[in-house]
Amino acid sequence: MSSQIEKLEAHASHLLDAFIGLREKYAMLEPMLFDPATSKLRGSGEQARGFQILRSALFLSCAQDIAKLTLDADKRTPSIRNLVTGLEDPGVLAELEDRYAIWVIPSAEAESDPDIASALKRMEERERLERREQFRDHYSELQKLWSELSASPPMIGFLTVRDKVSAHTEVRLVADKYQFVDIGTLGIKWRDLRMSIESMQRVVELIGLIVRNAGFAWDSLDGQLSKAAEKFWGPSDARYQVVRRGRPIGGLYPPTGRRSTPTL
Repeated sequence: MSSQIEKLEAHASHLLDAFIGLREKYAMLEPMLFDPATSKLRGSGEQARGFQILRSALFLSCAQDIAKLTLDADKRTPSIRNLVTGLEDPGVLAELEDRYAIWVIPSAEAESDPDIASALKRMEERERLERREQFRDHYSELQKLWSELSASPPMIGFLTVRDKVSAHTEVRLVADKYQFVDIGTLGIKWRDLRMSIESMQRVVELIGLIVRNAGFAWDSLDGQLSKAAEKFWGPSDARYQVVRRGRPIGGLYPPTGRRSTPTL
């Protein structure tokens, strides 16, 4: 059992690292998709071709990462699918719940006054019950979000991008001609990248809490990525600190009504 949990812990840690890498790439891509100032400043004139090449490369890389980190079934891959499957073992889940709920508080054991020691033990037991309930809530939320995420149409589209376009280039016979797979026919929108990454983030967070009993400073990462995108794309007087839902998310910009279907 301990070896199974050690593997889950290692995979959860690597999943977090890989997801942060995805967030970093998307932070640089987001202004190219949604910010008119960035497109005007960097995507026109003699820079236009280079801008399009970079946007295409970042899009394909992000799409491949989303599919790999979410749906990859290779047992060696630290994907969300594999971690969720690993948590379906009742024995593993029970041990993780114990680890999450049972903390050793030496003050209760060291207390010489029996009444105080008894009160501390009752308090400790109450807190353990609360943590068990919290663990079960986390797991229930994880199951719900995973069911929604794995079945979402954009996720299927990203998987097709990975399998047929990015990782392996495939041609199909269309109207008597062999052509590359047209991403525009997959129904993927630019905004699907953002929405999928946002959904993945909560799932990655829940896996970290359940498997490693550890959270992550997402607000700090948001600030760092927002600043990185601002410094890279904007002139010295750029106004890029756009806040959505009360906080910047990796330099994200709001949709502007521009073309939303990827054209590579």
